[in-house]
Amino acid sequence: MGRQAVRIFDEAERLGGLRAKIALAVESRVSSTEATGTPDTPELIQRLHTALARVRAMDVRSAAPVSPRIDQMVAPTPNAHPESSSARGTSAEEALRRHQRTFLDLMTQRSLLLGNVDSTIRRITEGAAVAIDVERVSVWRIDETVSKIVCADLYERATQAHGAGTELFARDFQPYFTALGLQRTIAAHDAHTDPRTSCFSDSYLRPLGIGAMLDVPIWVGNAMVGVICHEHVGLARTWTADEETFAYLMASFVSLAMEMARARP
Repeated sequence: MGRQAVRIFDEAERLGGLRAKIALAVESRVSSTEATGTPDTPELIQRLHTALARVRAMDVRSAAPVSPRIDQMVAPTPNAHPESSSARGTSAEEALRRHQRTFLDLMTQRSLLLGNVDSTIRRITEGAAVAIDVERVSVWRIDETVSKIVCADLYERATQAHGAGTELFARDFQPYFTALGLQRTIAAHDAHTDPRTSCFSDSYLRPLGIGAMLDVPIWVGNAMVGVICHEHVGLARTWTADEETFAYLMASFVSLAMEMARARP
């Protein structure tokens, strides 16, 4: 399964190394991990070939060094919470460039390669907030019985502050916990009315002014170990397919850091 798709990712790597592989994932909205485990359907292969052609047109081998500070890439806009990419005047191409810069920045982090989970999570929450223009990004750990999630890191973009420790229990938010175990992503465009997230409305969403949520479970092996949450402060917001893929890849980065930490002697 996925042999043709894997060969296309290999071709991208020969073309421009890791930068080109990441660019291919962004352009095709398919990660290399997904390519390995997904059947080679004509639609998938065509999408990857089209994306590879776009990658060939990029100067991926001579790309400028990645900025050491993600927040310098795109200036934060506190108190500004547009409801869609078109509303804030951001083209799809510009958004994809932000996604790519974030991927590359994370891949150059020594802490990720060494399995420093806490440091990696902080970089991911900072980068994700800028890349998809949200006020809050957090990573939560889930206990073995899937009875609660505990915040490992919450990044608030307006203040550039990190926090942790909040606990949310399955008994209080059962529809959300059920969705985590069944769905690849929870893209709640209107978090107050979405049946998966409306349970948070009175106690969590309204007090914080959150109108939309984009959450992805984090898996290590066959176990769900947490969730990464992207929270839009403001009105409802329609998440794009690119943003959903970006959130999925951020969850994969957290998973990779956790796996590498576990593998260390």
